[in-house]
Amino acid sequence: MRYKVVGEAIGWILILFSFSLFLPLITGIIYNEPINYLILSYVVPFIISLSIGLFLKFQCRGYSEALRDREAFAVVGAGWLILAFIGALPFVFSGAIPNLVHAYFESMSGLTTTGATVLEVSSGDYLDNYSHSIFLWRALIQWLGGMGIIVLSVVVLARILGGGMQLLRAEVPGPTVTKLKPKIAQTAQLLWLIYGFFTILQITLLYFAINSTGKPDALYDAVCHTFTTLATGGFGTHVDSIGYYNNPLVEIVIIIFMLIAGTNFVLHYQFLTGKIRNLFRDPEFRFYILILTLGTIFITSELAVKGIYSSVDSFRYGLFQAVSITTTTGYATADFGGWPPSSQFIILLLMFIGGCAGSTGGSVKIVRILVLLKTARREVRQAIHPRAVIPIKLGGISIPENVVKTVVVFFFIYILIFVVCTLMITFMGLDIISSASAVAATLGNVGPGLGAVGPTVTYTSIPDVGKILLALCMWLGRLEIFAGLMLFFPSSYAK
Repeated sequence: MRYKVVGEAIGWILILFSFSLFLPLITGIIYNEPINYLILSYVVPFIISLSIGLFLKFQCRGYSEALRDREAFAVVGAGWLILAFIGALPFVFSGAIPNLVHAYFESMSGLTTTGATVLEVSSGDYLDNYSHSIFLWRALIQWLGGMGIIVLSVVVLARILGGGMQLLRAEVPGPTVTKLKPKIAQTAQLLWLIYGFFTILQITLLYFAINSTGKPDALYDAVCHTFTTLATGGFGTHVDSIGYYNNPLVEIVIIIFMLIAGTNFVLHYQFLTGKIRNLFRDPEFRFYILILTLGTIFITSELAVKGIYSSVDSFRYGLFQAVSITTTTGYATADFGGWPPSSQFIILLLMFIGGCAGSTGGSVKIVRILVLLKTARREVRQAIHPRAVIPIKLGGISIPENVVKTVVVFFFIYILIFVVCTLMITFMGLDIISSASAVAATLGNVGPGLGAVGPTVTYTSIPDVGKILLALCMWLGRLEIFAGLMLFFPSSYAK
C-alpha cells in the first residue's frame, strides 16, 4: 500500500467536497438566516475541509502515481469515513444536531443515501424547527453521495493520479463497471451529465406539481426532494415525508424518478442516444420491473381486501411504497408500519433486493439476485446431470465463473453481517422486528424500517453504540461490502 498516493487522492476529494458547502451558505443568505450562524455552520467547515485536503495534497506531493486496486479501495473506504465527518460539522456547528455521534450518523446516512434520521420535532414541521440551509445541506450530501463524490473526483484523479478505472470500479454499485467512453474521465463526466440532466428535469416537473398543491416554498422543496430522489436517499423536508403533500401528481413525478434512479445508468445513456430497445431487452431491467409489479400487486391486494384503504388508495400507496423500498429511496406516503404483517414482510424482503447495478440504489442489487437464482437452478440441474457443463447466462451472455463466485461470496457476507449486527442490536434492548429491520434498512441504504425505526419515528431511541454500528452498516452497504472490509485485513496493507 503506497500511503502517499492514497493520501493525495483523499486530499483532492476533500478539496472538491469543501466547495459544496457554498450552496447551503447561499441558501441561508436567501432565507435571511443570521450571518454568524452561516459562518459557523458552513464557512468554518469549509476551512476545515479545505485545510485538511490541502495538507494531504502538499504533504503527499511528488508521489502522484497511478492507483492500484488496493489503493483505490482504500481511497474509497477511508474517503467516505472522512467525508462523513466533514459532512457532520454543519449539523454540530449549527446546533441542529449538537451530539457528534448523532451528527455523524446523520451525515453518514446522507452520504450513503440511506435516509435514516435522528432529527425529531416535538410539534409542527421540520422547517418550523430547523433552518432551510441545513436541510438543503442534508439533501445535497445525498445528491453527491448518490452518483458518488468519488466518481466526480475521478474526472480530476484520472488526469492527476491515473487509476480512474480502479476508483470507478471501487465506487460504482454493482459487480461490473461498463466504460461508456474510451477514457474513464469521459465516462465519469458522462455519468454526471446524465445525472444532472435528470436533476434539472425533475426539479422542473416537481416544482409545478408542488406549486399546484398551494404549499409554500415549492422551488425549495422541489430542489431538496429532487436531490434525494435521484440519489435514492429519501431525506425530506417535512415530518410526513411525501405524505405531507397528499397529492397524486407529486407522487407520480417522484415514482417516475425513483424508477429512473434505480435503473442502470448505462441503460439511460443508451436510451438517450436512441438505443431504446436495449432497455427492454436487458434481463436485469425486466426482472426489476417484474419485482416491482409483483410487490405492488401483493401489497395493493391485501390493503384493498382487508379494507384498510379504498381500491384506488390501496394501489396508490402500494405502488409508491413498493417502488420507494425496492429502489432503497425510503420515502413514505403512508405509515406502512401499521399495515398487515404480510405486507410488512414483503417490504422487508424488498429491502434486501435493491435497484439495478450501476444505479444509485443500494442493497444486494437485482443483477446479483438474478445470478443467485440462476446459480441455484444450475446446481439442481447438475445434481441430476453431474457431467453437464452449464454456464450462467444473462441476456445470452455467459457470466465468468469468477464473477459468479464473487456474487455468491458477496451474498454470504451480506447475510452474515445482517445476522451478526441484528443480534448485536437486540442486545441493546430493541425487539427482533425493530433490530432486523434497522440493520436491513441501513445495510441496504433504505432508511426507514419497521417497529421502533418505522416511517413515522426516527433512530434517536437507539443507543449511541448502536448508531455507530448502524453507521458502519450504511458505510459497508454503500461501498458494496468489499471496499469497506478490505480496510480491516492486514494483508491489504502489505507491499
